[in-house]
Amino acid sequence: MSRAWAVRLGRAVVPMALVAAWAAAARLVGPVFLPGPIETVATFQHGLTTGWLTENVGITLVELALGFVWAVGIGLPLGIALGLSRVLREAYEGPLISLYAVPKVTLFPIFLFLFKLGPESKVAFGAFHGLFPIAILTWSAMRAIQPVHLKLARSLRLTPWQITRAVVAPAILPSIMIGLRLALNLTFLGVILGEMFGARRGLGVLLMAGGAAFDMGRIVVVVCLVALLALAANGALWLVERWINSGFLRSGVTAASIPEVAR
Repeated sequence: MSRAWAVRLGRAVVPMALVAAWAAAARLVGPVFLPGPIETVATFQHGLTTGWLTENVGITLVELALGFVWAVGIGLPLGIALGLSRVLREAYEGPLISLYAVPKVTLFPIFLFLFKLGPESKVAFGAFHGLFPIAILTWSAMRAIQPVHLKLARSLRLTPWQITRAVVAPAILPSIMIGLRLALNLTFLGVILGEMFGARRGLGVLLMAGGAAFDMGRIVVVVCLVALLALAANGALWLVERWINSGFLRSGVTAASIPEVAR
């Protein structure tokens, strides 16, 4: 067996083992406490038919998309600014990292007070979760740029765009892509938490309603759906990351590659 097929087989074993363990645990404790895969699929189909699932999924996805856009729109420029300015970095790096360490769920009442019970509070809370990894990884990547590469680019009289293309982009884009994937996960977490504690509709509301009614069928459906949505979104970003790495970032930035841009 080739190494590629062994890797594919190893990846396929993990979800199969999880489903098998899930089915075994459901049979052991009973469907009342843990519905099995078959019961979960039936509940999922019922949710699609009656509409109680599709409406809430749409609301959560819209809030996730808006929160992610705000997280990137704030976190990326913030990371670039801190990476470019030593004064800003020394002034704000410590407070931002300290704020990142604070359990953010404790701050949700502030967002609820500022943005009320509508979707705005969930979007803002999700964006607040997601902006930190983008900012931190961006300024860390910019600090790691080799000064000799920048000096060489300037000595060759490259334009700012050529410097960005030859030096800055290959150095920071891999970290930015990792930051985007982390930000997406954390934004999703923030949106779900916000819906659980202060919303009228959404997947988080379904989780709380299912817990209050001890409806394990709906709870398991929502948990599985959230996991699948997160995996799908991460997979899409991972494909974009592979496409970027296979393009002009394939060989990375080196001192020898910079003069090629000046030609």
